Parts: sequence; structure tokens; C-alpha cells
Amino acid sequence: MATRRDFMALSASVPFLASELARAAQEGAASSALVTGKIKPLKYEELKGFLSKDQLTPHHQAHYGGALKSLLQIETEMEGADRSKANANYSAIREMKKEEVHAMNSVILHELYFDGMSAAGGTPGEAAQDVLKKRFGSPEKWVEDFNAAAVSARGWAILALHPVSGKLYNFVSDVHDVGIPVLGIPLVVIDCYEHAFYVDYKNKKGDYVGAYPKHIDWSEIDRRIKAAK
Repeated sequence: MATRRDFMALSASVPFLASELARAAQEGAASSALVTGKIKPLKYEELKGFLSKDQLTPHHQAHYGGALKSLLQIETEMEGADRSKANANYSAIREMKKEEVHAMNSVILHELYFDGMSAAGGTPGEAAQDVLKKRFGSPEKWVEDFNAAAVSARGWAILALHPVSGKLYNFVSDVHDVGIPVLGIPLVVIDCYEHAFYVDYKNKKGDYVGAYPKHIDWSEIDRRIKAAK
């Protein structure tokens, strides 16, 4: 059982952890749709041998773009919402507050997903090699666990660093606002909804998940790891 001293030590560390999380988020954040109000362009039209233009374009425009459109609409409508009628059973403000997180997470997760892939792929860089070996034994062992998480996920699979424990975890998220721990810092993100792969892979989700690690942009992942430390 945690003692009062343990609690006080953790409480004292929260501002530091929050500042570190904010610092990591600031890396490349200026171009995020949460800042600009416009969707980020894709770095590529297709990922040959993995995802076609016919697969990527509607995913990027309709799903990522749709999440941003919803978020902007929620923020606009929330300005005029009647807060005097708020309650925990049902109220417009309750629904908007819930959907705000859902849409915001969808925007960020899609940006992490699209920005974290490349046609060339490659192998984990020094920073990634180091943290993956320490936590999972080897990059190959990490892939095995990450793929299992992705096949199990109905929404997202996320490799994240948790600054409280200092450990890496492969998390499963079935919807945008469920399954993501507070303060967790996403490093590698795969979209596991059917819209992410069905044009190219139909119902063969395992093939999509199995091909994904070959197209991770490890230079981007190394940047995220260094920013999170």
C-alpha cells in the first residue's frame, strides 16, 4: 500500500511530469490541426507495397479531416451551450464535453499515425533500439507484442512511454477516448479501425498489421523518444 510519503512524492513530481509532457508535445506541434485548424498534408501519396493512394486519401480526408470538423463544430457550439442545465444523466454540455475529447484524440492519433510512417521504413534508430531492448528484450520481441495488441484492438494500438513508471507499454484502445492512460506519451501508433486498411486488405487485418512495422518511420519515432525523455 502506498504511504503518505509516497503520495506526496508523486504529487510533487506531477508538475514536472506535466511540463515534460508539454515539452514533448511541442515538438512539431505548430503544424498540428489543433493549432492551425486545418488538416496536416500527408508526406506521401501512397506507401508502395503497403497502403495505396485509394486507401490513404479517404482515410486522411474523411476520417482525420472529419474528426477535425467535428472538433471545430463542438468548440463553436459549446460557446453558446446552456451550462445551467448540466447534469450527469443527460445534458447537451455533458455530451459536448465527452465528444470534445473523442474528436481531439482522433485528430492527434491520426496525426501520429500518418506522420509515423514512410515508404522506406528501415530499422529502429539508436534511441528506439535502446528503449525497446530494455523493456521488451529486443525490437523483434516488441514487434511480436505490438502486433498482438494491434490484432486485438478495435481502434488503436499504441506504444507509449509512461513518465510515472518510466516504462514502455503497448496499449489497446477500442475508441479514441478509451484505453489511453493519463500522462502516457504515444510513440508508435497504428490505426486498427477497418477504414484504415479495408480498401487494400479487405478483412485480412492480420496482413495489414504484419506489414505495418516495415513502414515505420524510425527517424520520427527516435525524435519522439528523445523529446519525451
